[in-house]
Amino acid sequence: MDSTFDDEQVLSYTDAQIVHYFEILPRLPESPRITSLSAKYVAKHYHEEEAEDAIRAMEFASRLGVRVPRIKRIVHANGAVICIMDRIQGAPLDTEWLKLGWIASIRLAFQLRRTIRRLRSVQSSTAGSLATGECRSFYLDDTFGLPHRASLDQVNAFINFWVNFVSIGHEVKKTPAHHSTCSNPAFSTNQPFVFTHHDLAPRNIILDPAGQLWLIDWDYGGFYPKFFEYAGMHNFITTGWSKSALRRWKLFTWVSGGAYDRQNHWLRIIRSRITRFRPARRFNMMANGYAAAARRPCKDS
Repeated sequence: MDSTFDDEQVLSYTDAQIVHYFEILPRLPESPRITSLSAKYVAKHYHEEEAEDAIRAMEFASRLGVRVPRIKRIVHANGAVICIMDRIQGAPLDTEWLKLGWIASIRLAFQLRRTIRRLRSVQSSTAGSLATGECRSFYLDDTFGLPHRASLDQVNAFINFWVNFVSIGHEVKKTPAHHSTCSNPAFSTNQPFVFTHHDLAPRNIILDPAGQLWLIDWDYGGFYPKFFEYAGMHNFITTGWSKSALRRWKLFTWVSGGAYDRQNHWLRIIRSRITRFRPARRFNMMANGYAAAARRPCKDS
């Protein structure tokens, strides 16, 4: 079979041919799940259970007028999904940021602000992805997770548990009465969840030759607290950035996503604690405590 992908045949190729090209053509260095088919198209690999959520988020954002890659074809193969989409012409902000000045950075920040406002114009009383309702947030994913389409109370309880977490030993010593209520609720919002990209790190924001911003990688898209978008904009490691570049990014995130430094501080701590103590919530769940709501069951061993 020819090793050159023919753009004109993208809709005519059989599923087997699409899989063949996905496997033999080079992957993008920054993402092993994405194959470069041609100068016009890329193909991204998804697990079956996550594909519908990512695709639905991308299509929904497009209907809101957000610049996202256009999906050209979807292929199901061997329990996986290959999604062929337009290759966005331009460069990600992580490679362009050091070339930008203050004025250009502020202009782009206001452009992204308008985009984020479009996303936030859509609200929901429950959290999670658009199709399945699964909470794919890296701030809400301990061993047990949250139920699909989690409520405000359930999300608040989860966040408050991890904000107040001290140690597993401390959890073991708690009585059922201690587990039943949160003694120090740091978060208690009654605002509805908003549509959120959730991973607007510079690598996922493409600047095209016309100066327009495109948002890629909607794998974590869904309905979450408003401040999750701001926190997601800091979900990357700055390599080789000067102090000036860091200050410009800080201003960029404030202008575009809002100033949620306190919430971002706590979410970073929560993520660190979850990484180190993923099953710690099991004791609260076993006591049917205030943060017991979960997607995966707790098995008392």
